[in-house]
Amino acid sequence: MRIIPLLFYIKDKKINDQFNIIWHVSSLTHPHIRSAISCLIYLKLAEHILNGFSIIDSYKKMQKEITAFFSERNISSYEQNHFSRILKQDISSLKEEYISSSGYVLHTLEASLWCLLNTSSYSEAVLKAVNLGDDTDTTATVVGAIAGMHYGIDNIPQEWVDSLVRKDDILQLSQQFAKKYGHEN
Repeated sequence: MRIIPLLFYIKDKKINDQFNIIWHVSSLTHPHIRSAISCLIYLKLAEHILNGFSIIDSYKKMQKEITAFFSERNISSYEQNHFSRILKQDISSLKEEYISSSGYVLHTLEASLWCLLNTSSYSEAVLKAVNLGDDTDTTATVVGAIAGMHYGIDNIPQEWVDSLVRKDDILQLSQQFAKKYGHEN
């Protein structure tokens, strides 16, 4: 849920280099390959959205890239199988009762992708994540970052923005970050 800013540092690098950086950063709190792979999947999806692709097209591109990465990197079939609902199936086609948002990294990733692929606005995506229950702040944060990139700040309900504590500081820091990484808007 804290990895999205790393996208702006790794976005122009090769996938193996991206993974090595992600592994290093994500291991600070979650030192397991499954966490690093989950972060890679999430950031590859975000990278395609940042490049102007739709959520569904970004999902399909990510599926192909990660599947190829698994082969190139010799990721064990045991670990690969954990990601089969995301990579070999269409996670959006699952019924809600088969989606868990427990906070376990793989559940958070699946729930987030499912929410993003089954909604058509920022607020709908975030509310769907919250309404799944369990670890709602984690899932909604992961969903909100991608939904915000895709739909833009103007599509976040104004009352949500207005209720932020230190809103002006947050917006100023966001603008400085965007300027530094060439994504002013």
